[in-house]
Amino acid sequence: MKITKGAVSVQSFHYDVEAPTADVKTDLNINIEHPELKDENGEPLNEDEGKILQVVVPFEIHMEDAPFKVSGLIGQVVQPIGFHGEIQDLDGKQVQQLSRSVVEYIETLTYQVTSVTLNHGVSLNFTNNAEIKPNGTIEELREKENEDKKEDK
Repeated sequence: MKITKGAVSVQSFHYDVEAPTADVKTDLNINIEHPELKDENGEPLNEDEGKILQVVVPFEIHMEDAPFKVSGLIGQVVQPIGFHGEIQDLDGKQVQQLSRSVVEYIETLTYQVTSVTLNHGVSLNFTNNAEIKPNGTIEELREKENEDKKEDK
C-alpha cells in the first residue's frame, strides 16, 4: 500500500523514573480516525487519491526490570493512495503499515532519551512479535456492520 504521510506530531512524551520491579506494561493503542480536515479556505481537503486518515497512538510502556517508563501521545496524518473505504475495512497489516512511522517514532524517542538518562540507549522493538490490531472502535463498527448484514437477510 502506497501512503502519503504528513509530519509525525508529538502531543506528549514522558520519561519517568520507575522501580524496576513495577508491573510490566506495553500499552500501545493505535487509533485511526477520519478527521474533517479543511484547507486554508475552509474547504474539505481533496480525497480523490485516497481517504485522509489520522493515526493517533497513546502509549504507556514499562519494560521488565527497566528503571523507567515512557508514556505519551503521538500521531500523524496519512493518506493511503487508492483507499476510499471505511476505517473498519482496514485489516491488521494495513493498520500496521499506516501506524509504523508513529511506532518507530516512539522507539526512536525512547532510545534517544535513555541514551542521555541511562548512558545507554534502550531499544523498544514492536515489530518482532507484535500483533497490531485495529482499536476497539473499529472492531465495534465491524461487529455492527456484520449484525446489520444479518438483519438485512
